[in-house]
Amino acid sequence: MTRWYPSQGTKYGGTHPPRTTINRIGEHSSAMRRQEQRIHDKQILANYVQLQPGVLVIWDRQPYRVVEVAERPVDLWGEKHEERFATALEHWEIGGKRGDRPEKETWGGRPMVFVLAADGKPHEKPLHLIGPANHAWDVLPEHYWICSACGDLPPCRHQEAERIADRQAAHADVLMDIPPGHCLACGEVITRRQQATRFPGPNLWRPDFGENSAVFHARLECSTPRERYRELWEAQACGGMKQQSSLFPDDNPAA
Repeated sequence: MTRWYPSQGTKYGGTHPPRTTINRIGEHSSAMRRQEQRIHDKQILANYVQLQPGVLVIWDRQPYRVVEVAERPVDLWGEKHEERFATALEHWEIGGKRGDRPEKETWGGRPMVFVLAADGKPHEKPLHLIGPANHAWDVLPEHYWICSACGDLPPCRHQEAERIADRQAAHADVLMDIPPGHCLACGEVITRRQQATRFPGPNLWRPDFGENSAVFHARLECSTPRERYRELWEAQACGGMKQQSSLFPDDNPAA
């Protein structure tokens, strides 16, 4: 099965030959469920393409056609790849020697040479890359989409930037909806029974709240925004003031 569907932008590519089965631990108790699983496995296996000359792949958001895939001679591996193989061998020994012993000739992380040519640009020099044999490639169909504005494959840099900007705008809107005294991370109220961290000084995220109003839950799920605020707080020369571990300034006055 090598069919490409109109909505299917890429397939999964690699250097190893196509597999015929998927290794699974256990199986369904129902005969029909096992049959459905085998059909599903066939569909998964059909989504793989072995890299060979002529196959289209994505590199740095651009379409390239494979010219050559070759093994790198062991005597040219270099110290970096030798160390990686030694680490893989050590992990195999520590892990109870499960599976076959890693060999340089078949090790998944062995370096290989990938020669790629920019698709539709015959005057450009081929690109020579060295990468692991088990590197996962995105394989393109012969008819693929491309951005008319920047020439990138989707999602292009403009689309990614717009997506980030939209998320930041949505985050800012939600932040502006948080009432005073609520956690600036999750937006929920902080009760007297909950531990919290308050940052003295002006509120860097909500200046309209006034002094000593930046407060966060001390719980783990609010820690990422809290630490992000701490970094900004310290960078804004507010670090001379000590953060408070309580919600109420009177309980733990700033030093």
